[in-house]
Amino acid sequence: MKKKFSYFTIIFSLFFLTLVVYAPLRHKAGHFLIDLSKTPLRILSGTGKKTDNMLSFIVNISNLKRQNNDLSSKIISLEVDRSRIAELENENKLLKNELGFAEKNKDYNLMPATIVGREPTSFLDYVIVDKGEQDGTKKGMGVISGGVLVGQISEVYANQSKITLITSKDSLILAMLQNSRAKGILRGGIAGLSLEDIAQDVNFDPKEYVVTSGLDGQLKPGILIGTANGIQSSSSDLFKNISVEPIADLSNLELVFIIK
Repeated sequence: MKKKFSYFTIIFSLFFLTLVVYAPLRHKAGHFLIDLSKTPLRILSGTGKKTDNMLSFIVNISNLKRQNNDLSSKIISLEVDRSRIAELENENKLLKNELGFAEKNKDYNLMPATIVGREPTSFLDYVIVDKGEQDGTKKGMGVISGGVLVGQISEVYANQSKITLITSKDSLILAMLQNSRAKGILRGGIAGLSLEDIAQDVNFDPKEYVVTSGLDGQLKPGILIGTANGIQSSSSDLFKNISVEPIADLSNLELVFIIK
């Protein structure tokens, strides 16, 4: 082992001495060492550039994602603003139309009320409004929209009231044909509105208006309800039943007036 170490020491010493004494060989050896070091340096330099490029790419992707999220948020915000403006315009238009009717009918003591609820299983039977006992609402009061009867107050709570719509099976209103003045009972139900208990000898015009008769003491006479459509009963019946088409769109009620 010591011999091998001695041989290696002698050979290395001779090589070093040769480099020191013989300049050209020293020069070549220097170039060899420099060239030998260039390869790992090139590799490290290339790896560094690739790493920088990759990091730059990741940063750019992150920035683009953040910018895209910011843009999406701004677009959503603009859509919300547009929706709110459109909703306010619709509400103002609706309120203007209803208040216009109220101005023309000052003989009615009208209280505006907003629809705040519907029963999903009885969509055309009942609605809930934001006026109740503390506002002076009472059971039996008529409810109109655009001057047309849509229902009556059936239940009163502290801050809200329940309206039974004219199309409900629970709705019974004393009504009459406007021209012939024939009086009967307006009944709702699955089959639609019908004016019942009209004498067989009564004639009526197509699309004749059906209005409240006022005989129940709760609703004023002459409030428009709908138009006569046709006869539902047979000629052998003691009385005739007339189908009635409601004028108000009960499925889209938003603002109504309670007749106090």
